[in-house]
Amino acid sequence: MGGIDSLFITNNKTETLTAVKHWGPETDASICERVFEKHNEAMRTNTRGSCLAIENKDYAFFQSYGEITYIATCNTETQPLMVVEFLTQLHEVLKSYFGDTITEAILQEHHLTLYQLLDEMLDSGIPVNTHPGGLQVIVPPPNLANRLHNAVLGTATGVLVSDQDPTKLLPLPWRASNIKYASNEVYLDVIEQVDATLDPEGKLLTSAIYGKIEVNCRLSGMPDISLSLSNSHLIEDYSFHPSVRLARFASDRVISFVPADGKFTLMNYKIRAESNEDKNTWQPKYIKQNPWMQSQTQVGSSAGGINGSAGSISAPLPIYIRPQSSFGPTQGRISIVCGTKPAFEKPVEAVSLQVQLPSRVLSADPSATHGGAVYDDASKTISWTIDKFPANKTPCLTVVLGMGSEIDAINNENNNKNKNVSSSQENEIAATSMLALADKQKLNSERRKIKLQETCNVTAKFSVAGVGVSGVKVETLQVRNEKYKPSQGVRYHTRNGRIVVRT
Repeated sequence: MGGIDSLFITNNKTETLTAVKHWGPETDASICERVFEKHNEAMRTNTRGSCLAIENKDYAFFQSYGEITYIATCNTETQPLMVVEFLTQLHEVLKSYFGDTITEAILQEHHLTLYQLLDEMLDSGIPVNTHPGGLQVIVPPPNLANRLHNAVLGTATGVLVSDQDPTKLLPLPWRASNIKYASNEVYLDVIEQVDATLDPEGKLLTSAIYGKIEVNCRLSGMPDISLSLSNSHLIEDYSFHPSVRLARFASDRVISFVPADGKFTLMNYKIRAESNEDKNTWQPKYIKQNPWMQSQTQVGSSAGGINGSAGSISAPLPIYIRPQSSFGPTQGRISIVCGTKPAFEKPVEAVSLQVQLPSRVLSADPSATHGGAVYDDASKTISWTIDKFPANKTPCLTVVLGMGSEIDAINNENNNKNKNVSSSQENEIAATSMLALADKQKLNSERRKIKLQETCNVTAKFSVAGVGVSGVKVETLQVRNEKYKPSQGVRYHTRNGRIVVRT
C-alpha cells in the first residue's frame, strides 16, 4: 500500500504555488492547474468532491479552506480516506500553529516551520504524527520567545527545536503534563445539522440528523472527565477523539477521557429514527422532551413517519418551503414561500435559499418581499437570503423568467465552455450541436410521446442557536483527579446540513 507522493499548497484565488514537498516520484506542478479546472467545473455543476483522476495514472486529492488549497497526489494504490483525512488534519495543525486564518503570506513567513512539520507528520508519505499536542513539543510554535532567540542567535524563524524528550513530557500524545491555568474552564458546544429531502408539498422523503461535540478545555494538570448524555440510546453511529475510553462508553454509555488542551472535537455521531419501542428503552435520567421532537412525534404517528414506518420520528425542520413553478415556451414564473413553524422555541436565523433554474432560462428577474435575492447568470441560480423572519408577514420570492428553446440552451452552454476558442471553431461546434439536436428531436418525436417536466430544485440553509434538534443533551460533566472546581458550560446549536426541496 502506497502513500502520498507529492503535496502542493496553493493559493486558490491567484492560483500560485505556496509550498511543495515530495516523498516519492516527483509530480509536475502543472497538476494544480488541472485540479483547479476540475474544481471550478464541479462548482458550476454543484457536484463537489475531494478526489479526481489525472490521465489515468496520478490521483489528486484536494481540500480547500479559505484562500488555501491542499493538493496531494498518489500514483500507487492508496487508501483515499487516509489522504483526505490527512489534508483535513494538516489544516487543523497549521491553525494550532499560526491561528484560525491560514493565508499564503503566513505560510511564506513561517515556511521553515511548515516544512519541518511536514517532515514530522509524514514518513515516506505515510502519516505518523498528526496531533498538534505532540507536534508542538517536537516543533515549538513560532512565538515571541522563539523569535527573540532567533534574533539574538541569527537563526531563521521556526527552526528552534525542543531539546527535551517528548516521551517524558507527553505521557499522553494529546496532552502535556505541565499545563497550568490561572482560571480553570471547560466549555462544550453541541452542534447538530439536519439533512433532508422534501417534495413540493413539504412532505419529508428522507432525513437524517448528524452532530458533534466540540470542547474548549483550559484545565491545569491532568484532569479526568466523565460525561454522560441524555437520550444516548438514539445515537446510532459515532466516532471519538483518541482520548476517549471506548470500553467505558460501550458498557454504560459514559464518555470518559483525559482531555486534550485547547479546542478539539470530542465526538461525531448520527441519530437514528426513534420509534414507539424506544419509550420503554432505558435512559440515564429524565430530561424534558424537546418541543421540536414532540411536534414531530405527533406528525410521525399520524402520517406513518419516515419511510412509512408507523410511529417513527423524522428529522424535525424549523422552516417550511412551498415552491410553485410554471415554464412555457418563452416565459416562466417561480413563486416560493418560506416561513418558520410556530412549534419551535428559538428563532431561525441566517436562512439562505439557492434555486437552481432550468438550463434553457435566458433571463431572470427575482423580487422578494423580505430579504435580498440575486440572480447568477453563469450558474443559473438565484440566491435568496433572509437574516431574520418578520413577525407580521411570510416572506415570498417571485421570479419572472425569460425562456429559450433547447437549441438556445445548448448554444449558451457551449459558449460558456468555449470562451477561449477561435470563432471558426465556435461556428463548427454550434453547427454540430444544432445538427445533433435536430436528429435527436426527430428521433424523440417518433419514439417518445412523453416529455419530462422541467424542475427547479431548492436548496436551503439555516441556523438556530440555543437548542438541539435531536434531544441529545449533556446530562452531567464531572472533573476528577484534580482538587479545583472548574467553570463549565454547554451551548447547543442547530444548523442545516443539506435540505433539498424537489419540485
